Amino acid sequence: MKNALLAEFIGTFLLYTIIGLCVTQPASSGIAVPLAVGIGLAALVYSCGHHSKAHFNPATTLAFFCAGSHSKRAALPYFVAIFIGAIAAAFALTIINPQGLENITAATLEYPKVITAEFLFTFALMWVILNVAISKKTEGNQFYGLAIGSVVAAGAYAVGSISLAAFNPAVTLCLAINGFLPWSAVPIYMITQAVAACAAGLLFKSLDTTNEKELLGNPWN
Repeated sequence: MKNALLAEFIGTFLLYTIIGLCVTQPASSGIAVPLAVGIGLAALVYSCGHHSKAHFNPATTLAFFCAGSHSKRAALPYFVAIFIGAIAAAFALTIINPQGLENITAATLEYPKVITAEFLFTFALMWVILNVAISKKTEGNQFYGLAIGSVVAAGAYAVGSISLAAFNPAVTLCLAINGFLPWSAVPIYMITQAVAACAAGLLFKSLDTTNEKELLGNPWN
């Protein structure tokens, strides 16, 4: 467990560091920012996946719990390690690039659009993670990191201008710490992301159970 929690801390710390530096000047003007974040995430997932399944996101832990892959006892330490790693990165960003944070103003948000965007793409991210990381039918695959990084990059291109493409309660908190999001938006984001994670986890569990029953009852499988 210690190795897994350390991997979660390191991975989340580096993930938000990448995000934070990519969305502040001088990097923030580049259209390749979502791609950079997606590639960075894919690399981190590959580096930590064998230690901890590379959650880096409390929504992922929640989705795994709802899918029956994690117990409460296993989930709670993950939440702590992930949030500590993200918060540490948020403060590291103030040291690495204080100039880039000076002129940041909190985003003006249209909440119906934000809620829809965050729900859909948090669900999409969780759905991909569950199906490439814990599904028995894709067990042992080598594309899991690429799949996860790709869906994050796609989501960032699709709705980054609407919601900043957080898809992650820990990232949401840090975006508020660094001034990208208003604090009043944090509960709305987190609730939306949590509901999306639960929905993905429960749907995955339901379909996975159904598939197992179908396979057991089919003599041709």
